[in-house]
Amino acid sequence: MRTKNLQVSISIPDIASLGDDEMPAIAPHRDGRWSNQTKELLEKFGTHKLDLNRGWASTWTEWSCPCCKRHKRQIVRLTSGGVLLCHLELHHDHLGDLMKKLFEEILSHCDNPEIRVQISRAEGALRPLVERFECALICADCNLADGRVKRELRDEIEPHFTFTPSEIADFITVSDNRVHEVDFERARGIWTEQKEGLADRVDFARRMATRIKKGRHHREVAPGKKLQGQPQARDILFRLCEAALPDIHSLHLGASIEARSVARDGVGGTQKPAKRENVKPPTDAEFAMLDAEQSAKSKHWRNAGDIWKCPCCGRTKREICRRSKRGKWTARIHRFEGFDIEDDAEQLWRRRLDGAGDIVISEPKFELICQDCREIVAKQRQRRADLDARALTLENLRELSNPATVNVAHDVNFENVEEMITKNSPLLDAIAEFENHQRRATDAHIKQIRLTEAGCSATEARDLIGYEIAKARDWEIEDGDDHADWLLAEAARLGRS
Repeated sequence: MRTKNLQVSISIPDIASLGDDEMPAIAPHRDGRWSNQTKELLEKFGTHKLDLNRGWASTWTEWSCPCCKRHKRQIVRLTSGGVLLCHLELHHDHLGDLMKKLFEEILSHCDNPEIRVQISRAEGALRPLVERFECALICADCNLADGRVKRELRDEIEPHFTFTPSEIADFITVSDNRVHEVDFERARGIWTEQKEGLADRVDFARRMATRIKKGRHHREVAPGKKLQGQPQARDILFRLCEAALPDIHSLHLGASIEARSVARDGVGGTQKPAKRENVKPPTDAEFAMLDAEQSAKSKHWRNAGDIWKCPCCGRTKREICRRSKRGKWTARIHRFEGFDIEDDAEQLWRRRLDGAGDIVISEPKFELICQDCREIVAKQRQRRADLDARALTLENLRELSNPATVNVAHDVNFENVEEMITKNSPLLDAIAEFENHQRRATDAHIKQIRLTEAGCSATEARDLIGYEIAKARDWEIEDGDDHADWLLAEAARLGRS
């Protein structure tokens, strides 16, 4: 029998150090800050600031939006801060979120691994029957139009309703390099036409969730490993590559290409308010009295220390003091919850198995900020309760508060605040996904505790959790065990944070 000796000789380039002209050979079907088209657009719009997200980078330069039909060159636009915005967003049906909540509720009351597998598989099978459309990549302006309509008609439209890409196309007026104009009356008409059908789908989802909870759709899960298909050439070649480069997984090539492609210049940038003249600061005696008063009653003031400066506006404790209407000096420090963004390739891969999007949150991050920066968030919530102010980042508050004036409250343009919140809508999706991730990790930890209390060893409990994951996802048992280990480690990490 004849054999062919295949010798593999591979040289993997350092993605981060590649020149822009070399990137198209590495990522021929992608776009990024390195592409000629991106550079031409920056020159055309007269800016060097670029905000290009993962959705944009994951598509080729000739991509066009399925809603508005615009090409990338027609989609880009300048923000008020002079940043060229290159954003594509994943548009999904919020009926899927409703499905997830229904089945998470069922799972939370079930400890039987076999039944939990049935529930998880049933959710995946039912999702295409409940959702009105498949998840689609669309331009940021079309995604924004959907959000604008639902905010404008929030008292009429059900919260789990989402306009399909074709419906969005029906109520927008499109112009090159501009935000779409929206016909709210046409959008209202579409909602009226679809309202009954939505209620029918929701009723179907609830009925099926109830039936599955009662075990009426039991389907025996195949034991052992899943059937392997015919070997594919790419799989064979990759095994040869692994043999030649044992550390190939540690190179995180996909994450390196993504990092080399995206740009986040001027995120949250906007026009700055005019600076006002300084006022007379507190005297040494006045500040000493205020400092003693706050140190006695505020742990945030004490924890900040004497050399603290607000991470948003850059003012010291003495500079954030301002007089009340009664002439009394006041100053407070508040805790602001932000988030660290995940950049570890392994973490990103596992999180995106459960639908994480462009932004993936690693863990909460808390900062101590002054009363005036915190008041931007508080006032925005009072003005527009329908806009989720959690979308405001520390960087946003920094842009909004500067140039800051000592001993004076910030003068903020709240139209810019609303623009930031709207632009940062993907962050709200990331927060929701992170909260779901926390719940999944916590559920795995609680399940492990219950199983050990029932007499299982920690290893046996992990094996049962891994088996459930593998069967629900149609994975190999070993892959389910690895995912269980990761979830339990995440529960411990997030518990510490």
